[in-house]
Amino acid sequence: MIGITSYGAYIPRLRMERTAMFEAMGWFAPALIMVAQGERSFCNHDEDSLTMAVAAARDCLAGLDKGAVTQTCLCSTTLPFLDRQNGAILASALNLRREIVTADFTSSLRAGTTGLLAALDGVRADEERTILVAATDKREARPGSFYEMWFGDGAASVLVGREGVLAEFLGSYSVSYDFVDHYRGAGKRFDYTWEERWARDEGFAKIVPEAVRGLFEKLKITMAEVDRFVFPCLFKAEQKAIARSLGASPEKVADNLHELCGETGAAHALLMFVSALEQAKPGERILLLGYGQGCDALYFRVTENINRLKPRRGVAGSLANRKSSGNYLKFLKFRGLIEPEEGIRGEAPTQTALSALWRKRGMILGLKGGRCTKCATAQFPRMDICVNPACQAAGTQEDYEFADRKGRIKTFTGDLLAVSDDPPAIYGMVQFDGGGRFMADFTDCELSGLKVGMPVAMSFRRRYVDGDRGFSGYFWKAVPLTGVAAIDEIRFDGRVAIVTGAGGGLGRAYALALAARGARVVVNDYGGTRDGSGEGSSQPANRVVEEIRSLGGQAVASYDSVASVQGGENIVKKALDAFGRVDILINNAGILRDKSAIKMEEQDWKAVLDVHLDGAYHVTRPAFRAMREGGYGRIVMTTSASGLYGNFGQSNYSAAKMALAGMMNTLKLEGQKYNIKVNTVAPTAASRLTEDIMPPEVFQRLSPDYVTPLVMYLASERCEDSGFIVNTGAGYVSRAAILTGPGTKIGDGQRIPTVEDIRDDWEKINRISPGKEYVDAGSAIVSLLTTQGQTPEQPQAALPEPGGVGEVFRNMAANFQAEAAAGLDLIFEFQIAGPGGGDWSVTIRDGACRVEEGRAARATTTIIMADEDFLKLLTGELDGMKAFGSGKLKVEGDLMKAQLIGKLFKIKKP
Repeated sequence: MIGITSYGAYIPRLRMERTAMFEAMGWFAPALIMVAQGERSFCNHDEDSLTMAVAAARDCLAGLDKGAVTQTCLCSTTLPFLDRQNGAILASALNLRREIVTADFTSSLRAGTTGLLAALDGVRADEERTILVAATDKREARPGSFYEMWFGDGAASVLVGREGVLAEFLGSYSVSYDFVDHYRGAGKRFDYTWEERWARDEGFAKIVPEAVRGLFEKLKITMAEVDRFVFPCLFKAEQKAIARSLGASPEKVADNLHELCGETGAAHALLMFVSALEQAKPGERILLLGYGQGCDALYFRVTENINRLKPRRGVAGSLANRKSSGNYLKFLKFRGLIEPEEGIRGEAPTQTALSALWRKRGMILGLKGGRCTKCATAQFPRMDICVNPACQAAGTQEDYEFADRKGRIKTFTGDLLAVSDDPPAIYGMVQFDGGGRFMADFTDCELSGLKVGMPVAMSFRRRYVDGDRGFSGYFWKAVPLTGVAAIDEIRFDGRVAIVTGAGGGLGRAYALALAARGARVVVNDYGGTRDGSGEGSSQPANRVVEEIRSLGGQAVASYDSVASVQGGENIVKKALDAFGRVDILINNAGILRDKSAIKMEEQDWKAVLDVHLDGAYHVTRPAFRAMREGGYGRIVMTTSASGLYGNFGQSNYSAAKMALAGMMNTLKLEGQKYNIKVNTVAPTAASRLTEDIMPPEVFQRLSPDYVTPLVMYLASERCEDSGFIVNTGAGYVSRAAILTGPGTKIGDGQRIPTVEDIRDDWEKINRISPGKEYVDAGSAIVSLLTTQGQTPEQPQAALPEPGGVGEVFRNMAANFQAEAAAGLDLIFEFQIAGPGGGDWSVTIRDGACRVEEGRAARATTTIIMADEDFLKLLTGELDGMKAFGSGKLKVEGDLMKAQLIGKLFKIKKP
């Protein structure tokens, strides 16, 4: 079997409102109003067709073995180089292996499907091949034209191979004609276009049906055997008319995305194809067309593997990550259609030394740094000597890729003096998880939205353009992950979730939140009364499903009771039948039958355990099986304070809830090797179960919305912890844990202790501090058997005295220079390590100074030093710049504000 094994897409964050374009140019071309609906995507000033192709390809290859790629096909009509293979730059940016074939496909809007056909033929000819296809375009149009409205910028990528095929290739048919409805001559910037009627009536209306009918005849199929009809067409009405003439009902025809991003040229066929794959179910058949100087028709069948692919940003994530703009002049500037004055600062030389580019190609194009093989310290750039002061080994560096490493902002600034297409120029220090840092330009962000500690992703961007020589230079920039940036936002695109008891309260809140973030949800609710008696009802689950669908989400209802084995099996089967997989299970269903233990009847005890404990088992067991097959899962149990700490009149409920924590502790071990994480939430929230238990004023404050964010995190792939119990409610979150005290040995170890020995040592046995957690029963038992205990006579370790550093901060307010603080609103945080150190925050506001022990919630600037170095700095024994350069002084946040400390305080060593 050959076909598509992965996919990815990229649409720039920026969107131009077509109404704003009409407002700017409608005086000149009033007819533009006819196509002024929605938005079109447009590249940032540092993006072009090549950077978009890299972004789409990275999305496609996420989580896969890049070393398996043997060839690339880069397809575009707007590649930056005519005589430098753009595909080779793509391969270098992706850090693909050297033994690879690269090729550029261009000169036709059909280039995307032509490249895909070439890849399919290549894999058919050689079973060892895995070929990456990336299609991209950034087409220009004259201001005030229909094409300026119609066009959009974007890229899509697919991987073609034989292993893990998610869309099997069943056949193709192509026709080729020198039909010219537009062209762009060599050296020309804009297309020359013929009238739209010619393109519509003689082009689309005749060539597309010919290719489709040719495919149908070749494969002996009809439109009845097509579930999704994907073909790009500028004219939405003509797209529908062609589909109708070929027998395709409207629901089969993929939207041409005009209102969302515009027509993305050579990328558009694959972009629409990726969008179709994001929504496809196993067994569906997709007919894909590429149009331009003829037509390619390709036929695919979706397989079960579609549900096993790790969720991508894709088209849906790219469309969600948008910033709408009505600034038409900025749009023109970013596309180089106007040339504002930049002053002499803009005259810096831009010639690229090709020899240096070759020698440092891994660093520049692939963002490769180094990692010490002796101490594992990562650094950028790679150098001969390890930067770790404790190592400093020479010649131990190996290549280390930073492009896919997560990073965070350490410092940042906005520079209004530097030349920038989008001032201010924003740059700062990026610290990578796992080590390594470097100074980077920031892009796709606004200065007001940045803060220290914010996560960033690295993005391949155009660094400059040498207009005199026609050379584009590229490097990597940091993209702060804010708002709905799909790369960092916790989303569940492609995931399937089951929520039990989801007809109201907490379950409803979970289901809505999961669907809003892209999950397909099974809304389970038996629809019974609060105590579980009486007949069930389909209405609660149906209402939530309709609510999700009205908001554009995907959901199905389940009315089975969790209290039976068959009910649990049916709930999971509903997910598998509707969506093909199970990724997330939130065991939330519950009832209450409160009575004191003496008054409680057996049926009350059993009914509560049937739903809470047995119900969780009934659904978890088949869901766990499906997750194990998929190699991924997140399970959230629901306990309560009653189970963890006890509550009068709820012995049945408490027993069930505490038992769920024990069930979690074992499942976390059994799911470890299958990437199945199991955690437990203890919510305090208003629901129909607690409506008459809580005081009215408390009930109002305990909205389920306060609990939902924690549960969303526990249900996400970002959560790598397992076996946690977390309390939450009313905006407060805390972890609960079962702790074991330090223990003590009773007697001399030669005889069995007596009851009196236990009595005499009870105070030592009773100690819980310092408590310790254990990951499993084995480690707890080993610890018990090997503990040596302590005797009361053993002296406790003396705590370090605060020393000189503490006195500095106790006297800091007295040394404050109020006259130097006019208009300042700052928070300095000091993290001083060592036996005499500690954490302090100093707030400067309204001409006053407040010094507090502990870290600040939001520090303007953070100073990090060892205690001895800090005191030497104050007395002048240690030079500040030398301390900073040697790493003894570290500054996070706003670096420039750190210089104010010397003016605001006159500090002397005590």
